[in-house]
Amino acid sequence: MSRLRARLGRRDSGSAVLEFLVVGVLLTLPVFYLVMCLARLQAGAYGAAAASREAGRMFVTATDDGAAWSRASAGMQLALQDQGFGGGGLQVACTASPCLTRGASVTTTTSVRVDLPLIPDFLRGVVPSTVELRSRHTETVGRYRG
Repeated sequence: MSRLRARLGRRDSGSAVLEFLVVGVLLTLPVFYLVMCLARLQAGAYGAAAASREAGRMFVTATDDGAAWSRASAGMQLALQDQGFGGGGLQVACTASPCLTRGASVTTTTSVRVDLPLIPDFLRGVVPSTVELRSRHTETVGRYRG
């Protein structure tokens, strides 16, 4: 009996640490990558929402239509840069003409492209590596603006 116990004890000696490391790495790396992707997508979603909100606010508080467009674009760019994104798209739709008519609604739509992290260039044609996020915000031009 003691010989059997000695032989069985020798076969497993030291392999538990190796098994733990292999399984730990195989489980940890995908979870870590998933967390990185979700964090990047969350930053993009927050950036798009903040950009459309700020673009709308900057647009309706402008003094004229020309300044409104440049202010909206600057507000959008600033909000996206705060989240680490370089550029995005901006669309503005108005319910009245001119856009800054009192009581009119101005809807701003922003879009931002989020690149998923750690995808090599040679896989970008095979694996979807970019997600486009959109956000829409509606502001009302003040009735009592001066």
